[in-house]
Amino acid sequence: MLKNGDVIQGTITGIKTYGIFLENQELNFKGLVHISECSEEFVKDLNDLYRIGQNLSCLVVDIDPTNAHVSLSIRALKQKVNVHRHPIPESVHVYHKFYWTNNENNIGFQSVADELKSWKIQATHE
Repeated sequence: MLKNGDVIQGTITGIKTYGIFLENQELNFKGLVHISECSEEFVKDLNDLYRIGQNLSCLVVDIDPTNAHVSLSIRALKQKVNVHRHPIPESVHVYHKFYWTNNENNIGFQSVADELKSWKIQATHE
């Protein structure tokens, strides 16, 4: 079974302006490498670097089983680190912001929303 952190082989089945689509029929999955995860360098046109039918190795960085989305990274594989600098979660939830926030330490979107009103008042007075 496919899980976060796995290194997989795939064949490019599509190239769009926002990323490349990979497929591996043996593992029965399709995934996307977002343009930001294709290279550490600026990429103007993915067609300059990749072609349909090309085989690539990628790191699985996110799996959304509800929507059947697999996010892949070539950049993270080359860096040999987790691209987001966060521990890879055991399970991935539909609402991705769930594990990019930290409720125990009051860090995340809700704490910003709680402070926003007082920040606006303070900025108005200054």
